[in-house]
Amino acid sequence: LRRAGLRCGVQLYQPGQRKPASTAEGPDVRTGGNVTTDHPGKVVVVNVWASWCGPCRKEAPDLAAASRDTAKTARFVGLNIRDDREAAQAFTRAFKTPYPSIFDPEGKQLVKFSGQLSTTAIPTTLVIDRAGRSAARITGPVDRDTLAALITDTANGK
Repeated sequence: LRRAGLRCGVQLYQPGQRKPASTAEGPDVRTGGNVTTDHPGKVVVVNVWASWCGPCRKEAPDLAAASRDTAKTARFVGLNIRDDREAAQAFTRAFKTPYPSIFDPEGKQLVKFSGQLSTTAIPTTLVIDRAGRSAARITGPVDRDTLAALITDTANGK
């Protein structure tokens, strides 16, 4: 998929072929409070990012917009890896990120998603259906419209 110079690869999982998604939990980048990717009954979007990642910076405005556009349907959770807290906090302020991000500098939470999310290439995004199963994986920067469409389809059982 290409739009506005962004390139991403989307892998869709059909409802009958979906496997349970892993769950991550940890301190929020901004507040230090506990954040989880477990939101039963909601579509969940997990986005792996780092402040030093150029493609992550490119997709950040689209992710923020998509999270606002789909707030009634989806919960977004960032997974910040290989970063320091001050740089990660500056990133969330600069891009006005409206959702929490788990601070995971050593990648311990990311490893839980091995086989579901790339543990080596970022950004990568996982869309989890209402039943807690992996519905779509996006490798590379994703745009607002693509992500919103994936969330809508997932919420509608597609």
